[in-house]
Order: sequence, then structure tokens, then C-alpha cells
Amino acid sequence: MRGADKQPLNALVDFVLGAVGDILRSVLRALKGVSDAVLGLAPRVLGLALLLELLVARDLAFGFLDVPLDAIRIHATSFPSVASGIPRSAGSQPRPQNRYFEAMRDILPTLMRWRAEGCRVAIATVVERRGSAPRDPGASLALNDRGEIAGSVTGGCVEPSVIREAQAVLDGGDARVREYGIADDEAFEVGLACGGTVGILIAKLDTSLLPALDEAVRADRPAALTMTATGSQLGAQHLHDGADGAVARLLAGGESTLADVDGETVFVHALAPRPAMYVFGAIDHAAALARVGKVLGYRVTVCDARAAFVTPQRFPEADELVIEWPDRFLRRARVDATTAICVLTHDQKFDVPALVAALETPAVYIGAMGSKVTTADREHRLRALGVGDAGLARIHAPIGIAIGARSPEEVAVAIGAQIIEVTAAERRRAAAGRAPVSLLTAEPI
Repeated sequence: MRGADKQPLNALVDFVLGAVGDILRSVLRALKGVSDAVLGLAPRVLGLALLLELLVARDLAFGFLDVPLDAIRIHATSFPSVASGIPRSAGSQPRPQNRYFEAMRDILPTLMRWRAEGCRVAIATVVERRGSAPRDPGASLALNDRGEIAGSVTGGCVEPSVIREAQAVLDGGDARVREYGIADDEAFEVGLACGGTVGILIAKLDTSLLPALDEAVRADRPAALTMTATGSQLGAQHLHDGADGAVARLLAGGESTLADVDGETVFVHALAPRPAMYVFGAIDHAAALARVGKVLGYRVTVCDARAAFVTPQRFPEADELVIEWPDRFLRRARVDATTAICVLTHDQKFDVPALVAALETPAVYIGAMGSKVTTADREHRLRALGVGDAGLARIHAPIGIAIGARSPEEVAVAIGAQIIEVTAAERRRAAAGRAPVSLLTAEPI
């Protein structure tokens, strides 16, 4: 390892050892009868053991990569307070990890920077998954010609092999599709411990497409990057706005997958706009739900007719605050098949009109807060307004999964979990209606 490259690692090691020593000294001081000699010696002994562990782990990791130690830059991703001399991981910005904030979208800022710096880039993308695997189709890892890495395809299971393949592409090799699963000879080195199988497409990235893709993402417009997955044009990339056809259908659901586009098997990186979450009722539970909604990748709007309650100070996480009656707002708001509507007003004069308006939309999720008694009374009022069994079945009430939640934060987690459950079921239903496109050769288990 070159001397210049040792400096960041040495700084990181010093930081870790210093932190461990401070923690251990604090613990020992709290114990009666511990001498000053022990206070001075114990952290050093533990620090030496930790240093040996770090060095052994480093050498083992790069042994698996089968590349020179100085070929890939070492990034500190877990210690933001370390001196700025330690380079940050290329994709280390904290972002919500879900189907709207992952894969190509997640590493796009890094790819834009690499493009501006004139880097050549290879990209590896999970294009198909069978069985259990750490990440979904669309998960991407990028490698530039300086040895910098952004993203992940399996969270570490097959990254060493994928990096070698990406380096081969950067060195002039052809695009390729590699299949990784559990094989007796390779299970430890490049297998998936979870037992599934993934197909990964590795190709040079056409960086000329990145500015238009980045502009669409920043403007919250739908866009898709397609990559040819078979044939002589393997790895060829094109940008689509999803105006019609198979790409439009995938963009509508925010699904990245293999598809037949104009008779060609391609992988569609679907970068859909953030889905909308409308939260009605400016109460403490709404503030907690706004935070959960942001983590899940939603564009959160909090709406209430009572102006005194709808303030940025109470809802700093919300993207939009609206002072209006919920039903009036819903009738002019953008609502599609990815929208979540959460009625937390806890007042029948707000709840019932809002739910009637919600049932007129294609929203994937409609939930309403209230006790069992409140829910039964509200159902009676809705039936009186002409809402039938099918409409009532769309309303999740009492809102949220029954996990014994009590605090606003716990209730918000329960609601978020239910939204995930409902939207996942809808995605499975939609996928079942599409003709499957597969590249994997392994037989399904």
C-alpha cells in the first residue's frame, strides 16, 4: 500500500482506537477499586487487539477481491466526524432505501460528478432475481476508471466478482450478463447466502444520457433508462420518457424489471416521480407519519382546515402544507395508483366527506384513524351516503397494522408498515398480469 494511501487508513484507525479507549476508560472509572495503572493499560491492550482485527479484516477483504490493495480507494463511510482528509464513499449520502430511492436514482449524483470529471464508468445492474436475494432488480454498482465504487448489487455477497467483471469491461471487454446463485464450488466466494439467484448485467455506462436523466429526477418527472439485455446490442442504453407502451406501464408503478420493448428484451430502470402521501388532520400523529412517509420516499402533504395547527414548525418534514377542507383538497389534488391517503382528523365532519372523496380516486391505500366504536359509527354514516361493501373494503380502519402501537411514532410505524404491505400486494398483482421475461438459466427452486 502506498504511503499516500496509508494516511486516510491510519487516521481512521487512530479515530477508532481513540473512541474505543475513551469508552473503556469511562466504563472502568464507574467501577470501584480500579487503579490508575489499569485505567491507562486496559484501553491500550484492547486497542492493540482491535488494531490487529482491523488489519486482518482489511487483508482478507482485498484477498477476496483478488486485486492489488492500492487499486481501489478506501472510503470511510461510517465516521462522518473524522477529519476531512479521509475520502467519503462515493455514494455515502444518506438516502431512504426503498423502491423510489435506490438503484440508479441513488447513485445518480455520484455518476454526474464522475461524468463532470471525465471518468469512464462501468455499471453492474441486478436485472433479475429468483428466490430470496438481498436487493431487488434495479440495484446497481458503478466502478470508474480511478477505482472508485458507488452503490451495491447484493450488499456484499457477490461484489468481489462483480467488481472484477466491471473492471474487465472498463479494460475493453464486452458487456456481459452473469448469473450468481448457490454453487457447491463457489458458495463461499461469490454465492448468495440467502439461497436465491440473481442475473447481473455489466456494461459501460453511456454517460451522455446522464444530464437528461438527472434533470428529470430533479423535476420529479418520470424517466426510464433502458439497457438491452440480449443479442448483439447487449448493454446498449436509451432514455425514455415513458409516454406509452411497456415502459409507461412500468413507470406508472415505479417498477424496474426486464420487459419486451419493441420485440427486444431490455431492462427498464424506472425512475418514477415520488408518490404522493396525503395526511389529513394536523395532529401529533400526522407529524410522526410525515417523518415516516419521507423515509419511505413519499412526497408528503399535510392538510387541515384549521390554520392555527398547520404550521412549518409543527410539520418540518412535510413537503407541502395546505389549509383547506380535506374533501375539497382531494377533489383537485393529483391522485394516482401509487397515492396513499391517511385520514387522521378524528372528527366525523372532516372524516366522512374526506373518505367519500378518497373513494372516488384510484389511490392504492386509504386509511382512517379511530377506535372500533368510531369506525363502526363512521361506517354507518358512509353507508347512509351510498358507500357500498366494495368501497368500505378499500378503507383500512382502524388505520395501521395491529402491533400494540400507542405513541404517535409507534402508530406512524404501524401505518407505514400497512402501506408497505398493501402496495407490495398491489405490485404482485400487477406483476402476475404481465408475461414473464427471464434470462436466468437455473431452474426455480
